[in-house]
Amino acid sequence: MKLVWNNRSGNGFPLVVAIILSTLIVSCAIYEYMRLTIIASGVRNAVQSSVIAVATENYSNVYTGLRQSYSGGFARTRNQWNKQVTTGDVSSRLQEELGLTKQGSYYVKTTAGQEEYRLSGLSVTVLNAPFAPDSPGTTRQFTAQAIIHLEVPLSFGWNHLPPMQANLKVKAVYRQRF
Repeated sequence: MKLVWNNRSGNGFPLVVAIILSTLIVSCAIYEYMRLTIIASGVRNAVQSSVIAVATENYSNVYTGLRQSYSGGFARTRNQWNKQVTTGDVSSRLQEELGLTKQGSYYVKTTAGQEEYRLSGLSVTVLNAPFAPDSPGTTRQFTAQAIIHLEVPLSFGWNHLPPMQANLKVKAVYRQRF
């Protein structure tokens, strides 16, 4: 490197062009990484708030086990306790919060006429707490989980690179405050 740096023959122009081009390519890759991270974080936060809404919607159904210190979604009908939970409408909440449009089986976010990202495979699971467990301190809590598939086309690489794909898993646990 020192030999190349001390060479005064006037052939430094290609080296300067190579350094500038490599700096631009590295800068573009860093920008693309930051863009993908911001999109994934925004989608994860929106799914998280939707799942938290599902957990709070079940608040009225959750049996308040103040004496036993556990809680679960149960309702009493005809001398029997039955499981009563709802998965809510997470997809419409996501559409409203993120400004998505439904295209077939995908929820697509478009910006300036171009697809920014697409979501698919939304799965919401509500895990109810067991009714009257033997040891309330070690039992499963009332939990709402969501899994969604995120696909973001890359703006780097002139559409020759495959899109970023990730499964985002979000969980909300109901816990009584009082």
